[in-house]
Amino acid sequence: MAYRVSTEARGGGKVYTLHDDATGSSASILPSYGFNLFDLRLPVAGQVRPVIVSEANWADQPRNPARNGVPILFPYPNRVRDATFQFHGKTFRLPVGLAPNAIHGFALDAPWEVIEEKADASAASLTGRYQISRATPKMLENWPTDAVLEVRYALAGRTLTMTITVNNPTASELPYGFGIHPYFRLPLAPGGGSEQTQVILPASKEWVLEQFLPTGERREVEARVDFRKGQPRKGLQLDDVLTGLAFEGDRCVCRLVDQNLAAEFRLSFDRNFRELVVYTPPREDDVISLEPYTQTTDAINLASKGVDGGLRILEHGGHEEMTIVMETVG
Repeated sequence: MAYRVSTEARGGGKVYTLHDDATGSSASILPSYGFNLFDLRLPVAGQVRPVIVSEANWADQPRNPARNGVPILFPYPNRVRDATFQFHGKTFRLPVGLAPNAIHGFALDAPWEVIEEKADASAASLTGRYQISRATPKMLENWPTDAVLEVRYALAGRTLTMTITVNNPTASELPYGFGIHPYFRLPLAPGGGSEQTQVILPASKEWVLEQFLPTGERREVEARVDFRKGQPRKGLQLDDVLTGLAFEGDRCVCRLVDQNLAAEFRLSFDRNFRELVVYTPPREDDVISLEPYTQTTDAINLASKGVDGGLRILEHGGHEEMTIVMETVG
């Protein structure tokens, strides 16, 4: 069979690796530390290459959960102003991440349960579950309700599909936002020039930010963050929230193009995602983070001001599913 799942003990946890032996593609996930997809290797320009960035031997001593691989952000992505919000008249306080704000939710470094590993004729896959009350019970006092998040990674050919499901197991309303914070390499191969690359993102608007937090105003993208016709990776300094996304059918497609290789990496997602954060880490000229979110930063506080920032509300027994796809072309 072309598809299989292997396991390996690493750093006190277990790494699961999805394989497509026909193409050489692989995807490695560490469930015990945020269900992080920390290594993804896909065919690019005739070779299987790593397309996701994490520290060397990261799985042996996982740390810096928001700076490696594919951090999963839930029940809120990015910052919450002053680590405080109100919901249905009650004030909730969150752990401070980047003072004075909370950041990136509870799931990105939590232990997840593996609920299915599978290899069949269609793909190799791994499904994990994070529940606030089971994985991080102390956080129940910081959020209005319990919540269940399931993520399934499926590898087939040169495509990795991430299927996300959110469930509300409680009798109360569940407010939430979901996002990922993946780090990608561009140029796609060592030795390439970042000036011979193109970042192409179909976003026509941006949120106005002050101290990385939305004011509530949206505007047409400035030239600095207008990627509709592409800009080279070289010299970009970004930490911006884009919106006004254009969809091709039911998918928004973001492209990282390496013109030296005549190849590209594509990140696409469905209409559940309405914002895209673009971030370039300091001193890393060949790394870029494209972060699809269901909401903008601090959406739960914007909602209290009557601003639609994309906050989701799930009723008792509510269920929502969304997908993100990573693939290479050329």
